[in-house]
Amino acid sequence: MQRIFLVGSPRSGTTMLQSLLAAHPEVISFPESKFFHYLLYKKFAGKLPGRMEAFFKDEISRPELLQDFDDSQTVATKVSWFVGVLDGLAAEQNKSIWLEKTPEHIYFIEDIQRLLPDAKFIHILRNSMDTIASLHEATRNSHDLWGPGWDLNHCIHRWKEAMLISHKYAKNSNHILVKYEEILDNKVKKLEEICDFMKIEYDDRMLEFYQEKAAHLSLNLPWHQGIEREVKSNKVHKYHKIFKSNEIRYILDKIHRVKGEIAWKVAVEVSEPISDIYALQICDRLSCTIKLEGIKLGIIELPICDGMVAASVLADAIAAQFAWQILDRFFQRNRCEKGNKLWETLLESLHPKHDWTLFLQELWGRPHWHLEDFYKPEIAEEVSTITLEKDLIVLEISEEFANIKVELSEIDVLVKVGGVAVGIVTVAVENNFVSAQKLRSTITRNMGFELCVTAVREALLGKPLNGKQWLRSRLASCAQQRSNLPDSLNAPGAEGIYPQNALIFGRRSGAIGTSVSRRASLPAAALQEIESAAAIAGQPTMQIPQENEFPKQVFYAPEIIGSKSSYREVSHSVKPQVFDNHSLTQKLPILSYRRISPDGLNAVTPQIFEQQLHNFKKQGYYSATWDNWRSAKLAKTPLPGKAVLMTFDGGYLDFFQYAWPVLKRFDFTATVFLVAESIGKTNTWEKAEFEEVQLMGWREILQLRDAGIEFGSMSATHQPLTALSPTEIVREAAKSRAILERGLEKSVKCFAYPYGDVDPIVAHLIGASGYTFGVSYKLNYSSFDDNLLSLPRIQVTAENALKLA
Repeated sequence: MQRIFLVGSPRSGTTMLQSLLAAHPEVISFPESKFFHYLLYKKFAGKLPGRMEAFFKDEISRPELLQDFDDSQTVATKVSWFVGVLDGLAAEQNKSIWLEKTPEHIYFIEDIQRLLPDAKFIHILRNSMDTIASLHEATRNSHDLWGPGWDLNHCIHRWKEAMLISHKYAKNSNHILVKYEEILDNKVKKLEEICDFMKIEYDDRMLEFYQEKAAHLSLNLPWHQGIEREVKSNKVHKYHKIFKSNEIRYILDKIHRVKGEIAWKVAVEVSEPISDIYALQICDRLSCTIKLEGIKLGIIELPICDGMVAASVLADAIAAQFAWQILDRFFQRNRCEKGNKLWETLLESLHPKHDWTLFLQELWGRPHWHLEDFYKPEIAEEVSTITLEKDLIVLEISEEFANIKVELSEIDVLVKVGGVAVGIVTVAVENNFVSAQKLRSTITRNMGFELCVTAVREALLGKPLNGKQWLRSRLASCAQQRSNLPDSLNAPGAEGIYPQNALIFGRRSGAIGTSVSRRASLPAAALQEIESAAAIAGQPTMQIPQENEFPKQVFYAPEIIGSKSSYREVSHSVKPQVFDNHSLTQKLPILSYRRISPDGLNAVTPQIFEQQLHNFKKQGYYSATWDNWRSAKLAKTPLPGKAVLMTFDGGYLDFFQYAWPVLKRFDFTATVFLVAESIGKTNTWEKAEFEEVQLMGWREILQLRDAGIEFGSMSATHQPLTALSPTEIVREAAKSRAILERGLEKSVKCFAYPYGDVDPIVAHLIGASGYTFGVSYKLNYSSFDDNLLSLPRIQVTAENALKLA
């Protein structure tokens, strides 16, 4: 007889999963016995007889089974009696497995394992916000049945405890952890996995008779109403109607610690070979300590998709975050072996400008050049000249360039570093001629720090930093090695960049050095949404030969560069800006508005908004663009005059009615963030806090698009993203991007995190899903050091609107 315990947080889906499993012909189950809870919890001392009487008489209608119960016996004897009764009930119905479901038994796993060494445990885990909201609602609606003490903090605490306890057993062979959302998403696959754990074959009757079992096992308790409905995802989230935005932020802050504690933790030495990292399927967050020759550089957090983090993705993230430290160590390690006095002099100062100079000298093989030389297209060199017949040429950085003769006005240059494509830059042609130095200077100016990131990734990571090879020589060796492979991305046995049996999406349009350039893994379960967004954007797709129909992994690969974007960019006239020549913007105010309306809770009135813009105009402010700020950050150069970025969250109809006319009158523009699946509907995500109001439909949105308003995403359904799995995050991002880009017929590059809720995992996945800029809420201006996917915004309310002006 197999004895299996189903545990988890209350309101996490235990009854649903119990009903599915109880419908299997080999399994018998019962309403919650709470046996071990009453047996071992000191608070319930002496109450076990009453509980057993209620269970056997009232709930399963077998009072005769109580005849051998003796409360004076030892704990072990009582357990033997109870288990014997359940064994007998299973034998009566020719069942080989009994399943006991009591969520509170999660606190007594150690005792149960000691008393029943052959017991197995199924843990169900559910999204924090949904669980806490369901607990909060159930304990208020049925206060007499749940008892006192169930305030918000206790609901949060119960979810946190269950989550941490379950993950403690994640590696144990007699435990399986299952996500509630994954059951809803793919019932058959997840039930097959659970059946395999139970050593039985999956049976279709589990879905056929689920509703019958659910009605029986739920005991008609009020918080189980509707449990017998079909098992499927529900787009309506209880917390939208239960919690206000400040309560949601409070909950997210309280559960933040859990994410760090259940992360898959590893350490990586960057001077040694970097390998794929495999984790348990239940884990979706990697916390990787990065060491350089034994010294800790910091921690990188990455999403774990389909049980792994590919070495190529990890290496790219390491290079993007720690390129300077690794490069400095490489230069220090090799300084004594080169004998270059200029090089040694520069190393003494360790100033960023000198570091960059030294890097360019190494990269281009020009050890005596000064920094400004690399940016001067007019420097002449005696090199060969080639004739170009087409408008695209491929150049490897570690090879010497030739002058180019071509009868075109411009050419595209596909740049490779160490044999791996970095991007395409366009070079102007003068008099049918492009010099080698013009190619070099254009690449340096347009690719900037991404050259450093790629060079470190390809030439230094995974290798000892000492040795006599220059950086340029190392890159040449890498390029040669890749050129010898039949397919440097992924041909079978070719030691390609990505794992085999993967589906790879190529580079999307966008600026080099942003999220466009970052490698990423994506969850295969979100493939439908990813494919839809990629198809609309015209991203190239590379299908690797697979053993199965469904890919094992999915990747975004910036090395695969296809044709230019197919978007039809809508043109509009832009009035020339007049700058205040006495001012510079080194820190950019990014303002976040909700509603501009003459009435409504927390709405800024049109009169106050007009006064604010009047003050802005009077003080010399103008509307900057996202790309303005990106370029300024890249060059560490302030924007001219007083720049401001205005954003509006939600896409309310009153933006079209009241905000846009005022913006237009004062020559300002804005970005409006839309909740994609709510376009043309109402603000259902604010039910607990604000009145229901109309949102803009496509008619208003397209009219504003044509007038110069930019639109961004605020996800598909306005969920707090740090509470979601990587699959759910990517679905929210990719589905929203597909809806908006299909409707707008242009790219959408900005993302506003619902509730301002972002962490490194969320930011990484939003970038991988196709966005360049991400904004949250903070009480400060944006600086050059901010990550483009974590830009701060200041919320403008009715109270502070005029103060900000």
